[in-house]
Amino acid sequence: MTETDPSSMAPGRLDGRAKFAVEMGPLLAFFIGFFFHEQLAGPTDSLLGTTFFDQVGRELYLAVLFSLPAFAAALGYSLWKTRRVAPMLLFSAVIVSVLGALTFIFQSKTFVYMKPTIVYGAMAAILAGGLMTGRIFLKSIFDGAIDMPEAAWRIFTWRFVAFNVLAAIANEVIWRNLTADCLPNAECSGEGTWVTIKVFGFTAAYIIFVAANMPFLIKYMKTKDETGDTEEKPSA
Repeated sequence: MTETDPSSMAPGRLDGRAKFAVEMGPLLAFFIGFFFHEQLAGPTDSLLGTTFFDQVGRELYLAVLFSLPAFAAALGYSLWKTRRVAPMLLFSAVIVSVLGALTFIFQSKTFVYMKPTIVYGAMAAILAGGLMTGRIFLKSIFDGAIDMPEAAWRIFTWRFVAFNVLAAIANEVIWRNLTADCLPNAECSGEGTWVTIKVFGFTAAYIIFVAANMPFLIKYMKTKDETGDTEEKPSA
């Protein structure tokens, strides 16, 4: 009998393009559901046997409906490719599922507006709480892509905490101002602006944040020398 190589059974990691697709897929589904409401609401109602979505002001509900199976597909793909699910993806999927269910149960868009606030705020609390108890949860988010000394990880984690706090505050300010004059069952231009910011604005802010920290990461990241030992990269 041929023995199975244990390394072949070890959990893997998604490559850059697959990771980007898994993370952006649900956001793009949300975006499509909202901005193509006029074309997609009718077929969706016909498929589900309802008349709920094909009404003015229901764009955000259709966006939520589209994002839920996209999250399920992202989780399934990640599990199939790596035999595990990244903690951040699982965390986001749980939050989206819970708030999505509450959105339909109470027919309130507030749960959707506050989802980024809750995710960013919870992430800041988890990361800060981990540091205060001697644990660095940010390592699991980066999934082994970065190897740094513990002191550098702590500094980078506090920066992540600050970014998430600012993002949570920004979302609260943005959605409350943009939707202040929105009426139920009516079109709302501010709502569309918020959706665009949620999908692309916060994503761009995250990319800029990571890019701004690249000099710090390059300075402290470790590389493997020819003997297999790790050594810290010299600072520039």
